[in-house]
Amino acid sequence: MAGLISCKQIIVLMAAGLLPLQARAETLVDVELVIAADVSISMDREEKRLQQEGFARALRDPEIVRAIQGGSLGRIAVVYFEWGGEKQQRVVVPWTLIDGAASAHRFAERLERRSPAKFLRGTSLSSALEKAEELLRQSGFSGARRVVNISGDGMNNKGPEIEPIRRALIGSGVTINGLPIVYKGLLEGVIEGPDTNADPKSLIGYFEDHVIGGPYAFVEPVVAMQNYAEAIHRKLLREIGLPIYSDLKANGQTAAIEAEPPAPKP
Repeated sequence: MAGLISCKQIIVLMAAGLLPLQARAETLVDVELVIAADVSISMDREEKRLQQEGFARALRDPEIVRAIQGGSLGRIAVVYFEWGGEKQQRVVVPWTLIDGAASAHRFAERLERRSPAKFLRGTSLSSALEKAEELLRQSGFSGARRVVNISGDGMNNKGPEIEPIRRALIGSGVTINGLPIVYKGLLEGVIEGPDTNADPKSLIGYFEDHVIGGPYAFVEPVVAMQNYAEAIHRKLLREIGLPIYSDLKANGQTAAIEAEPPAPKP
């Protein structure tokens, strides 16, 4: 019949990217993973580098690749963006299908080619979660699980209130996991004075009470600068491989690791 598009023509148009997003079939994956990396003013250049390298290194690790391939479909979708103050976000690597070592390595290489941004106006976890929600809506993938992996070295001090945004994400079935950076004072790098040395455990508690949520949500603190890569690896492995979850609380969340920074060597 004139005016109708055949299935073959639809496939050709989809491959060429000429159909609107709504008209494209979503690719099924085990996990849609949003990595939201803090690059706010309180994060110095070395910390940003360690964070970026930690994610790149983890995605190249054979154990992570095996976890990806061990899922029901053997593939996940990942996007990596950086965030700082209100309306300060930058997508570094867009949504990418990872189904083995080759695609994982390509993602890591794309990540490493970009220098971390420097955002100067505050810490807006709430705006970062808004951006994560937007990216999930526009992903083009359909995951059995949807996870936001958000790092941060401070509490929300810019942008909208965090609770309504967090609640909306959780209500839509998304799990938010936290990577609080707790080896320094909450205001170190922002102001000078004795108040910069707040108890790091207060940030863990803040993430547990006000940031994370959803099925099997957990925090994985970075307790020392040299532990970035190890913490990121553990967190990704846990998010990708659901059977790895353990020590669940009655409310479905895991307790933060009760760990202290290692004592300095004499």
